[in-house]
Amino acid sequence: MSLGKDPSRFIVYPGGNSFYIKEEVIENLAQKGVKTDQWELEKIFWPFVKPHIRQVIENFSAHQTIRSNRLSAREQLALQREYHIFDCRRLLFLKFGGTDVDFLLKRPLGFLNILHEKSRDEIEQHIMAAEQRLRPRETLAYIYTAFGLAKHFSSRLSRHIPEAQVMEKIDDAFLAELCLLLEDKKYLMGLEPDQVLKDYLSRYAIMYFDRLSCDRRFFEEREARLLERYRNDLHKVAREAAAIFGVSPEEILRLNKEEISSLFRRKARELHPDQGGDHEAFIKLHKLYEELMKLRGYRKVM
Repeated sequence: MSLGKDPSRFIVYPGGNSFYIKEEVIENLAQKGVKTDQWELEKIFWPFVKPHIRQVIENFSAHQTIRSNRLSAREQLALQREYHIFDCRRLLFLKFGGTDVDFLLKRPLGFLNILHEKSRDEIEQHIMAAEQRLRPRETLAYIYTAFGLAKHFSSRLSRHIPEAQVMEKIDDAFLAELCLLLEDKKYLMGLEPDQVLKDYLSRYAIMYFDRLSCDRRFFEEREARLLERYRNDLHKVAREAAAIFGVSPEEILRLNKEEISSLFRRKARELHPDQGGDHEAFIKLHKLYEELMKLRGYRKVM
């Protein structure tokens, strides 16, 4: 199969430091009777990966880890399902970075075999050594990813961005997931919860609350600024809407979404160009409606 003058065009970067090779390479080779998988292709395409990503991954000790008998993609995926998701998420973040890593587990990832037939202590010792390379500013993203805290937040656009969440809600989510992990027999591997908490998981509580203490003021100030901006924007739009409908801004703010929609629809019929209305006024009304509805969607932060 010819890779052309630029083999890097077959490399996909989904985010963070992760990458994979386009499936068309595997499919084209299969048509020629050549069986391969993502793990083998990663080694072949390695020289064409972005230099800064190569540097990060080369520093990850597990990059060189591979089972002596190379597995098929199906066998590798079956093996990965045996590993605990908490262990996988930690290794994925430490190798690739990025907070949205679960989708990567749908691909065969040979470096995860460092977890194969290892005791809880062996796994934790390996991961603790890798965690030493974490920078303080990466702590929140690491814990957020490892404990799967994104599922506690509903916004599809921001749930994988810890900085976009309210810190108190992240606190609650973290403690809830920590307690669930202590009840997870697959993670405990026969050990007592008290022992696991003391020897392994207590470091995350320390990492989260102590190392993040310097960041907490930053997040609280950011949240206060965002809340103030939100309130200012909401009241500004309410005043503009009030001027159009001849009511007070307070009355606009008291309306629910259905009532706002009904009010704007009636006005839109008046201003619609097909009904002899003003085109510019109709466009302005439509934009005002969209902005007000968007801001009302954030009302819960008040």
